[in-house]
Amino acid sequence: MAQGGIRYSQVWEDHALLEAALAIGPDDDVLSITSAGDNVLALLLCEPRSVTAVDLNPAQQALLELKLAAIRRLDHAAFACLCGARDGFDRAALYREVRSDLSEATRAFWDAQLPPSLLDCGRLERYIGKFHHEYLRRLVSADAIARLLAAPDLPAQAAIFGREIATPEFERAFRGFFGREELAREGRSPEQFRFVAGVDVGAHFWNRFRYACTELPLRGNFYLEYALTWRYADLETGPPYLRPSNFARLRELCDRVRFATGELSTCLKATAFSKANLSDIFEYMSEHTCGKLMAALAASLRPGGRIAYWNLLVPREGPRERFRPLPQAHELWRRDRSWFYSAFRAEEVVA
Repeated sequence: MAQGGIRYSQVWEDHALLEAALAIGPDDDVLSITSAGDNVLALLLCEPRSVTAVDLNPAQQALLELKLAAIRRLDHAAFACLCGARDGFDRAALYREVRSDLSEATRAFWDAQLPPSLLDCGRLERYIGKFHHEYLRRLVSADAIARLLAAPDLPAQAAIFGREIATPEFERAFRGFFGREELAREGRSPEQFRFVAGVDVGAHFWNRFRYACTELPLRGNFYLEYALTWRYADLETGPPYLRPSNFARLRELCDRVRFATGELSTCLKATAFSKANLSDIFEYMSEHTCGKLMAALAASLRPGGRIAYWNLLVPREGPRERFRPLPQAHELWRRDRSWFYSAFRAEEVVA
């Protein structure tokens, strides 16, 4: 498979923002960037008519295909173990159990490189994991992290963070590790910084991390829980696709997922979608290329169709003659439980 293997084995984009912005109903045909598949499955739980998972990288498609095959074939405990969220089963044996349900290309991909944990096999996750194991564990006590996650209210949470987490040494390590050069070398591909200009990348991530740890409740924030502890203590408060209470419904719905590997513009020619989760794909495009794709989206989406996406380090938004910004988008971004993004955009096609 091309595209350099799995870049993301978890989705660090808050599914709750997508669900609120897109307002998916039973007549919707949804387009979603695949990434690790987490938000494809979260949107599937909104029970649209269909969800088309599109990605340039066939390795990301293989990751979602394996998850769907496991949902169909395994019980929840075995599924959680195959994903790496729990132990108790032989993961290689679980893979053999679902292998026959995979496409030939996906079988070949996983036969060659089944990892110990699907959760941690992405390039970005390996990078975040390196910070957790080499810096966070050394500079912050496990007890402080536990009390931060269990804080009874925001003032107590902010006090613990300021007193025991945000030490000068930890802040220096964080800013340095998540700086531009370091991320481009090990965490994200260098081409993903092509249009980033005039941004102190390490400071951006530190400020977002501090905001999420002091201004938003950490209870129920599985994005930060995993980054801080490298596990999900309770799967029922983890990513929607891993929650035991969602498992039976996911199995009923998973046949509504379709795959489209390749350019998004090609996918738009095949189906009239009504809603679209576009992740942060415009980050990697020039303004001209972004404008062309936005025009194609406006022409392809149904009347009243909606798109939602994030800006990380590059500001991008739909042209006003094509898209009307939804007023709730900024307030949704202020509640974003992840600690990455500089903006959340939600827009509606102009009639």
